[in-house]
Amino acid sequence: MRGLFLAALLAVAAPVVACTTFCMNVNGHAVFGANYDWDTGIGMVMVNKRWVTKQSLTGRPVHWMSQYASITLNQYGREFPTGGMNEAGLVIALMGLDVTQYPAVDSRPSTGILDWIQYQLDVSATIDDVVAHAQQIRIAQGGKGLHYLIADRSGRALTLEYLSGQLVTHQDSALPVAVLTNNTCDESIAYLRTITGFGGHASVPSGIGSLERLARAASLMRTTSASADAVERAFAILDSVHQPDYTRWTVVYDPADGTIYFRTDRNPEMRFVSFSSFDLGCSSPVKMLDINGEGTSDVAPLFADYTTAANMALVNTAYDETPFLAGATEDDRIETALHPESDVCTAIPRRRSARH
Repeated sequence: MRGLFLAALLAVAAPVVACTTFCMNVNGHAVFGANYDWDTGIGMVMVNKRWVTKQSLTGRPVHWMSQYASITLNQYGREFPTGGMNEAGLVIALMGLDVTQYPAVDSRPSTGILDWIQYQLDVSATIDDVVAHAQQIRIAQGGKGLHYLIADRSGRALTLEYLSGQLVTHQDSALPVAVLTNNTCDESIAYLRTITGFGGHASVPSGIGSLERLARAASLMRTTSASADAVERAFAILDSVHQPDYTRWTVVYDPADGTIYFRTDRNPEMRFVSFSSFDLGCSSPVKMLDINGEGTSDVAPLFADYTTAANMALVNTAYDETPFLAGATEDDRIETALHPESDVCTAIPRRRSARH
């Protein structure tokens, strides 16, 4: 069945879909931080190219062409990222949200929760673009609930949720602090108002529950010195909300500089990669790197050309290390791993809107 892997991923996901994300501005320098908390830390860093025609892995797919190159973090195969940034400076990260209810089936085409991220990175430059494109498509029903924190190069941030079947967003004045964990944005804002420094009197909590992590990250953001190094400060905040048993990746995106910094539980060395290191046109191969591999500092020279075999190995390992997917059939795994084979390089050097 087409998209069976995504249906399984969405519908049966274990309760540990935590994650903490935020976007902050340090003296004009916007950075985006994300802890990825999950069952497994297997993954690849992918350099995805411009001018590629694609489609989602759903029953009624979305069709589009990538207008922007992106660097993404992928566990369940190429085209299915858990987060990333495009060359325009747009950043997207996901978090679990159990109360999510995706839209009812209608005339719009659909994506899954992961290829939705790739779609938006491919066609959107700003948070306004994301909202416009999100209204034109839907996320397929029947899956595990997620919500997203998104920011663009200007430092504007957006929360995007699906509640009672409706798209709900917060940005600008409706998003006083750009931090998100595993409660709705409205619940998060209401809780923050009870905390010292945000209008309340309660002390900043020290636990690792969703609202505790949210309040602690927000408080550290609020007390960040204007003279602080933005990237270093972002890592310090992420370390403060680290979950010892589940935080797999710690990532800081610098949209203005086009650089992604990361550490993992399997390789705690600081590494980074920048768009400027790669040919971003689709006439050259997609590049990939083991996110847990050896290396320090700039790891761009360690990237290798994408291969279907490497993608198949990634999918198989990710399935095997994700308890509720370990029993998936070989056909399910192959369908996911071979999905990028339908991508086509158009090599047309002009901007073009997504088509559905």
